[in-house]
Amino acid sequence: MIDLLNEYKAITTKIRGMHGKLLKKKEYIEISHLDSIRAFVSYLKQKPGYSTILKDVDENHIYRSYLEGLLNSAVYEDFNKLYHFANFRQRNFLKIYGINYEVNVLKKFLRRAFDISEIYEEVSEEYLDYLNRHSNINAKALEEVKTLPEFRESLKGSMYYQPIKQLDSVEKPSLFDYETTLDTFAFTTIWREKNKLLEKDEEKIFERIYGTKFDLLNIIFIYRYKRYYNLPPEQINTLLIPVNYRLSDNEISALLSAEDLEAFWRVLRGTKYAKYVNDLDSGLELEKLYEDLLDKIIQSNAKNDPYSIASIYNYLHDKEDEIDLLTTILEAIHYDRGPLEIQKIIGMKE
Repeated sequence: MIDLLNEYKAITTKIRGMHGKLLKKKEYIEISHLDSIRAFVSYLKQKPGYSTILKDVDENHIYRSYLEGLLNSAVYEDFNKLYHFANFRQRNFLKIYGINYEVNVLKKFLRRAFDISEIYEEVSEEYLDYLNRHSNINAKALEEVKTLPEFRESLKGSMYYQPIKQLDSVEKPSLFDYETTLDTFAFTTIWREKNKLLEKDEEKIFERIYGTKFDLLNIIFIYRYKRYYNLPPEQINTLLIPVNYRLSDNEISALLSAEDLEAFWRVLRGTKYAKYVNDLDSGLELEKLYEDLLDKIIQSNAKNDPYSIASIYNYLHDKEDEIDLLTTILEAIHYDRGPLEIQKIIGMKE
């Protein structure tokens, strides 16, 4: 058993400093009163968490999509800071956590291969350099991808090549097929890697966070596919994350086999998540539960075990939430929403 206090003392202090640079409620309220993208950029330039990525931006000539890309790159910047500061054991966890970022980056280049969107500046040079050095992804080859065959070939030598190559057997695979394949592979890999890279003490923390996340995502997936696509149970089952935490195989089967949404809710209220879902009756409420319960578990673990992977996970999760809020506000400003409406959208009041 390792001494987590001594192991994590330095990086926990570093994280506390980074946490102090996250935006507070007062600042979100101030941003809600801004009336232009120019004012939005000027405001964030004064904040330590964004001064570096926005320093060369001319706020008088910037597109919203480009700005959203820069905001997203702030997450990768902070991930890199933690990775460079972390010791060997902490880097093992960051490598597992970073699989989510790798897949997000791959999806961006995948959409360009499908001729759906451009990349803009969302993937920073520093993060692409991290991919080159730590993931066996050829970032340079990815940047040159224009077609699906090129996308697949760019993944040679990485762990993502084989799952993507298996789609060759599917007739005209869609973007959904590719993204689902990447997501399922990522979730499975994340769960498997914990056994190889984490100590027993941290494995329990990891399982509480990721296990709950995967259970709730599977519940949401089943609901969506039943409610909006009317897919048969056997097809839905192939789209689920192949990981169980507090949901048993029998409960998953019962949710899949529920003849209607009323039966779905009845089965769900018989699981270990019953106390959280008793008053729910819609998909929107399910997604809100996912966000709220995950936040609660992450914060609880960080509070109870501050000298552990929980503190790293908590910071990155909070930074991602911050970017989501800023992106939401930016979109609202773009569409001329007023301060009160923006505050309602982000769930904050003056």
